Amino acid sequence: MIGSTLSYIALCLLGEGPDDGNGRLLEPANGSLILEVQPEFPHGKRPIFRQDVVLLSYYIHAYVIFVREKISRATYQSCFIVEKQDSHQAYNEIKWNKARHDCCKEDLYYPHSSIQDLLWDTLNYYIEPVMRRWPLNKIRQRALDKIIKYMGYGAEESRYITIGCVEKSLQMMCWWAHDPNGDEFKHHLARVPDYLWLAEDGMKIEFGSQIWDSTLATQAVIAIGMVEEYGDCLKKAHFYVKESQINPKENPAGDFKSMYRHFTKGAWTFSDQDQGWVVSDCTAEALKCLLLLSQMPIEIAGEKADVERLYEAVNVLLYLQSPESGGFAIWEPPVPQPYFQMLNPSEIFADIAALLTFKRLYPGHREKEIEISVAKAISFLERRQWPDGSWYGYWGICFLYGTFFVLGGLSAAGKTCENSEAVHKGVNFLLSTQNGEGGWGECLESCPSMKYTPLEGNRTNLVQTSWAMLGLMYGGQVSSKF
Repeated sequence: MIGSTLSYIALCLLGEGPDDGNGRLLEPANGSLILEVQPEFPHGKRPIFRQDVVLLSYYIHAYVIFVREKISRATYQSCFIVEKQDSHQAYNEIKWNKARHDCCKEDLYYPHSSIQDLLWDTLNYYIEPVMRRWPLNKIRQRALDKIIKYMGYGAEESRYITIGCVEKSLQMMCWWAHDPNGDEFKHHLARVPDYLWLAEDGMKIEFGSQIWDSTLATQAVIAIGMVEEYGDCLKKAHFYVKESQINPKENPAGDFKSMYRHFTKGAWTFSDQDQGWVVSDCTAEALKCLLLLSQMPIEIAGEKADVERLYEAVNVLLYLQSPESGGFAIWEPPVPQPYFQMLNPSEIFADIAALLTFKRLYPGHREKEIEISVAKAISFLERRQWPDGSWYGYWGICFLYGTFFVLGGLSAAGKTCENSEAVHKGVNFLLSTQNGEGGWGECLESCPSMKYTPLEGNRTNLVQTSWAMLGLMYGGQVSSKF
């Protein structure tokens, strides 16, 4: 529903004629945000307050992103017209309070509790009216001013790319509302082309994954054992990875800790250097690439990376590990509260393998700390294994993805199905989910249900079959007595 509704709104804004709507009343809160920033929209479906959109720009995720290089009042009026069209009921007959907690059943993966509904209603009916009045509106304005300060710092440090396409579009709306003629909005417009991708089926808006793609592709070329035939390719990839590392001499500007940012020098991002946001698994994959390439002749792989840059990358990885659980956070160090530490086991594979490879090649740098780090990470992975032997993956679908990555991490630490019960159970899980035709295929429903669900008709998926085969190879299944 959210995708359908936002696509419908975007098409109307682009000039398509109004067709029948499809139940905007049942849309999740994420999609409501895009509509509720309109000045003319009289009633919210959720208690998302238009003046506080800036507070949400770092946290709200939407599925259809619409960014234009010029937003005018006519655009907002078009949105208002759309609002009148996109419900089964007549606009003036909609009972907004009654519809406040409704949601399309296909989108309702996690139903609201009564306590949550009570909280939303309390905010909307009691807290919001009070916060609009003096003297509490002074506190509100100070909070908004502070958020504007944080937004500006984050945008400037990412060279106005921001952390991704969702935040990019929401920041643009916020800055336009703040000052449509201001420099911040103009700077954001200048980086819109970085998100545009013209494909055979039309224009897309997509967040780049240049480092992630380049490091995995480089490792694949190295793994096939034909590096002499790919010499020029490896030289170019090596140069790109080295140059994409966040400047090892620079951290975010000024007092970055007061802006709730962390040191970044020596890390890699998901996309490119300009974006500036540290990602642990991208840093680990890039470090692995540099370590592998450093063992090849210069005429094939090019000049080696400076060792100090490798040290900085290791420092980043160790910094991002939780001292309590042993897991690695993705963007920034995990908070101490256990109920916030929903760490992703699929990230651990790259971190363990990179740290162990570095320790073998450069034993003099933080060697003892790396040993402790790896031991904690292995313990974390073993604790997070599911009873059926699988691991839940958060960035791919889903148990096949997580299990493949974790088996790779355990393999890097010398664990196989012969000497590790966790690996043995993980290999058994992969073997038990193989289709009759020999492949693997997992449905996306595994993600919300948190239960392995095969594709309908036990169909096979090429990529997931590759993941499973790699997992079996990491686990040593071929040479074992299975």
